[in-house]
Amino acid sequence: MAKTHATIPIFIPHLGCPHRCAFCSQISTSNTTSMPTDTDVSEKITSYLSTMPVSVIHREVAFFGGSFTGIPSEMQRDYLQAVDPFLKKGEIKGIRLSTRPDYIDNGKLSLLREHGVTTVELGVQSFKNHVLEQSRRGHSVSDVYAACRQVKDHGFQLVIQLMPGLPGESVEDAIHSAKEAVKQDPDGIRIYPAIVLSGTELERRYRDGTYTPMTLEEAIARCVPMYEMFTTNNIPVIRLGLHPFDNAHQDAIIAGPYHTAFGFMVKSRYRYRQLANDIFNYCKSDINISEGLHIHIPEVHAEEYIGHRRENILMLQRNYPQYKITYSITSVDSPLFEGL
Repeated sequence: MAKTHATIPIFIPHLGCPHRCAFCSQISTSNTTSMPTDTDVSEKITSYLSTMPVSVIHREVAFFGGSFTGIPSEMQRDYLQAVDPFLKKGEIKGIRLSTRPDYIDNGKLSLLREHGVTTVELGVQSFKNHVLEQSRRGHSVSDVYAACRQVKDHGFQLVIQLMPGLPGESVEDAIHSAKEAVKQDPDGIRIYPAIVLSGTELERRYRDGTYTPMTLEEAIARCVPMYEMFTTNNIPVIRLGLHPFDNAHQDAIIAGPYHTAFGFMVKSRYRYRQLANDIFNYCKSDINISEGLHIHIPEVHAEEYIGHRRENILMLQRNYPQYKITYSITSVDSPLFEGL
C-alpha cells in the first residue's frame, strides 16, 4: 500500500525546558546537537517535499525535542512563520509540536492557533505525583489535567506521551496512568518506556543502585495492558518505544528496555493474549475437537498474531500439547477457530 502520510521532523533539543528531568538526554534521543534557525526550517521542509512520493497527500511539520511553548514567543513565531508559506500553498496540511503540561496557557495556545498548529503533544509521562516528583518533572498531575483540558478546548488534537518505568512507578501506577489518559479523550498516545541514558540523573541513580530500570520483558509486560486499554477505547497508539538511535549515539544507552522492534514485540504479545484467551473459551465450548485446532488468522495483522519466528504459534503449541495447532492467513476480521 502506498504511503499517504508523512511528517517532517524539526528537532529543537532541550530548547524551552526550564530544567533537566531525571531521564532526559535530548541530544541522544533527537540525534541533534544544534538549534535550527528559521531558514534551516524552510530549507528542511523544501528538501523533504522534493523527495516525497505523489501518494503522500497529508504532510505535516513537527517540532520535537524541546518544550516548544517554553521558548520565547518571538522565537516560536519565527519558527511557525517559516512554515506559513508552505501552509498557504497547501504543501503542508498542519503543524504538530511537543511541550510540557506546565507550559500551556490560553495565550500560548492562541499563538499556535494563529499559525496553523493542529496537534499538541504533551509530555505527561505519568499521572502519579510521586512518580513525577522522583523524576524531577517540576510539575504536578493537576497541571496535566489542566493542560489536557485547555488543548482540547482550543480545538487542537491532543496526543499524550507516557513513560512507564520511571522511578517509583509500580505496575499499578502504569495502569492508572493509562486509565487517566483515556479519560482525557486524546487523539493519540505515545508510549516510551524509560531507559537509562548517559549523562542523566537516572544514570547516576543506576550506577549507585538507587534505580533499577525495567528489563525488556518487564517493559513488554507492562506496556501490553496499556496498549490493550487504548486499543479497546479506539485511541491510536502512534508510537511504542524510542525511535532507533543512529550509530553515533548507540553508546548513550546505558541500560533499560531499548529495542528497535519494541513496538512489534508489544503488539505481538497483545495478539498472543487475544489468541490464548479465545482458544481457552473455544475449548471450553461443546464443540468437538478430536485431533487438532486450525486458526484462521486475519491478514491485516498476520505478523503480529504469528509472532517473530512463529513465536506465538509455538507458545500456543506448548500450552495446548494435546492438540495439533495449524493456521492459515485469511481475510477475516478477527481470528476464527476450527476444531479438527
